[in-house]
Amino acid sequence: MEPKRDGRVSDYILEALLILIRKKEWQDISVTEICEKAGVTRMSFYRSFTGKEDVLRKWIGKVTDQFMAESGIDFLRDSREDYLMKLFRHVTEYKERLQVIYRAGLIHFVQEEFDRVMLAHYEGRYTDYQTSFISGGVYNVFLLWLKKGCIETPEQMAHMVGTFQQH
Repeated sequence: MEPKRDGRVSDYILEALLILIRKKEWQDISVTEICEKAGVTRMSFYRSFTGKEDVLRKWIGKVTDQFMAESGIDFLRDSREDYLMKLFRHVTEYKERLQVIYRAGLIHFVQEEFDRVMLAHYEGRYTDYQTSFISGGVYNVFLLWLKKGCIETPEQMAHMVGTFQQH
C-alpha cells in the first residue's frame, strides 16, 4: 500500500511527466514510466487520471480555473491592456512548464483550455463566433510570445498588444 501523501500524488505524477517530456518524445512515454518516476502505483495513477493526456489537461484546467477565480479577469470589464497584463503575468509564472509542453508538441492542450474558458465565461455576452475570435487572437499572441522565448515582459506585451488599434 502506498503511503498517504496529503493529496499530492497528482503533483508527483505531473512533475514526473514534465521531467520525462524534457527527455523523451511524448509517444515514447508510458504510464508505467510516469508511475516509476513519480514513485506511485498504476492504481494510484488511474485513480486520478485516464491517461497521460489527462494529466496535462487536468493540470492546465486547474491552473486556469484558479487564475480565473483569483484574478477577476474579465474581457468586458478590464481595459484591453489590463486584461492582457493579468494574463501575461499569470503565464510568466508557468512559462518554463509551458515551454516544455510547447517543445513536446502538446501546446494544443492550452489552446483547448483558452477556448473552454472563453466560451464558458462569455456565453450570452458574445456570440460563439465573437468569443472564438477573441480567444484565438489572445491565444495566438500568447503562443508567439512563448515561441520567441518570452523575451518581453508582461507589461511590454500588454502595452504592445493592448494599444493596437484597427485602422
